[in-house]
Amino acid sequence: MFSKDYRNHYKINIKLAYPIIIGQVGHIMTGIADSIMVGQVGSEYLAAASFAHNIFIMFFVFGVGVSTGLTPLVGVAKGQNNSRECGRLLSNGTILGIFAGMALTAIILAVYPFLKYMGQTDVVLQLAQPYYIITAFSMFPGMLFLTFKQFTEGLSLTKPAMFFSISGNLLNIVLNYFLIYGVWIFPRLELDGAGYATLIARLYMGLAFGYYVFSNKLFKGYIKHFGDKLISRKRIISILKLGIPIGFQLILEIASFSFGAIMIGWFGAYPLAAHQIAISLAATTYLAAGGLASAATIRLSTLIGAGKFEEMRRAGFSTFLMAAMFMFVTAILFILLRNHLPLIFVNEREVIELASGLIIIASLFQMFDGTQVVGLGALRGLKDVKIPTLTALMAYWCVGIPTGYTLAFVFGYGAYGVWIGYLVGLGTAAVLLFFRFVKVSREVV
Repeated sequence: MFSKDYRNHYKINIKLAYPIIIGQVGHIMTGIADSIMVGQVGSEYLAAASFAHNIFIMFFVFGVGVSTGLTPLVGVAKGQNNSRECGRLLSNGTILGIFAGMALTAIILAVYPFLKYMGQTDVVLQLAQPYYIITAFSMFPGMLFLTFKQFTEGLSLTKPAMFFSISGNLLNIVLNYFLIYGVWIFPRLELDGAGYATLIARLYMGLAFGYYVFSNKLFKGYIKHFGDKLISRKRIISILKLGIPIGFQLILEIASFSFGAIMIGWFGAYPLAAHQIAISLAATTYLAAGGLASAATIRLSTLIGAGKFEEMRRAGFSTFLMAAMFMFVTAILFILLRNHLPLIFVNEREVIELASGLIIIASLFQMFDGTQVVGLGALRGLKDVKIPTLTALMAYWCVGIPTGYTLAFVFGYGAYGVWIGYLVGLGTAAVLLFFRFVKVSREVV
């Protein structure tokens, strides 16, 4: 753990992970800025944005999963110093990203007629419908951005995606200001303005990132092979075999937390507000674990390609250790500050007391959350995605949600019961995924 070999892995992991974490922080800050700026127009506008976004995001995270299938394949080819294969993976990944973007856009638009059956008020529905259509068209450039992001990260280059994420998010915020409120020569478009800002920002991110990859001398050795086999059934299937299970795993995780929030909402506004506070705090620490998970995917796939199997195992275990240490420190901070952190969000005594209790549970479950997300990332680097997805299904939906429901409604623990369900579900996933990594990595060696 503290040997020279492990210290070297810690340094490399941090170097890979911190740009990814910064990029993710940028996305969250943009979401917060969106909420604040739309909320200034009116609460019904914020409700409409939330409604449309919660539907859109389910399809978007599936697209993230599909594109992630590219990373370990590029990592292996990079480890083998096979620039030709990297170039061919880029071409097929780009083709797949284009068609996946069009297909997901079509599916999102196909859902549009069903929005009116989802129990929203007439005002919220009327505001959400045009915003939903505008953001649907941002799916296509979003998939282009994700393709170039996963390709460059597969090459162990994580800073370019960070740059285009941050610059795109800043552009989004600036455009929000002009288009939502009608500043200077721009019309006041209110919620629709936020949709157009998102669309324009994602167009910039996808096209600018693509221009960077195809024009930068750094990628010249890969780009010259871009047209060798522009469409290869074998490579596209390889990406999909990894990407589709990852996409479903991401949906399963998000949906389980969303359903937990719905159950808590049955107890009233105060428990739901307390839940939102606790989950927002937990999400901030999750960013670090998510960055380490991506670093694990990159490192392990590259080391496998290079034939350094013992180093691969050390790299994997080092990410588990780093995630555990970070989550332990933040868990202590959460427990010590549990009565103060809710004051950042609200001043109602009932919400603060309930949130303080949930934060204690959050401090425990994030230890497991960090382990399970790093486990998923490490196993992706080993091209092991089907069993981890089934593990996620079992842990989230067959253990976590039923446990939460039983404790909340049968034993009367309310919101605490749902969160204990989160704890049990994530704990189950963490243990199973860790031992899955031990087994699969040993077999590779």
